[in-house]
Amino acid sequence: MIATSHHLPEIAIVSLDLQFDHIAFNTPDGLLQLSLEKLLGVAPGPRPPFPFPGEWLYQGDQALVHLIQRSDLQGAQLSHLALRTNQPASMLLEHVRASGLPYRIAVVPRELTCQIFVTLPGGMVLELAAPMAGSEVEITHDYQQHQQAPA
Repeated sequence: MIATSHHLPEIAIVSLDLQFDHIAFNTPDGLLQLSLEKLLGVAPGPRPPFPFPGEWLYQGDQALVHLIQRSDLQGAQLSHLALRTNQPASMLLEHVRASGLPYRIAVVPRELTCQIFVTLPGGMVLELAAPMAGSEVEITHDYQQHQQAPA
């Protein structure tokens, strides 16, 4: 049995049918991009019009690695890990709220994809992405107002 000092609310077990989507890094320069291209064989590809600089690196048609350019850093840092579901964003948000963990909500520019950034114990950020179709969620991180990524 694992001892823990955190008491999280009980959550009904619901299959969210999550799949890996991407890993994201904050980076001050192109060194990480060059290294990942060489190591993983990924290549730059299309990226939504976020109001901050960055690159998406693709393996085939999947944007496997997201790079967020941040000139205020000395070196690359993990930003977040992202999982995706086909369940509606409203259902996913209900599950996140029941967890009691802090979160922020954003919508990918020009897409109908809801991003729920959940801060896990220890500070790791997990992005949960879901389709907006038929969902009404309150956006807490507007990319146009913040000009930066929420994680």
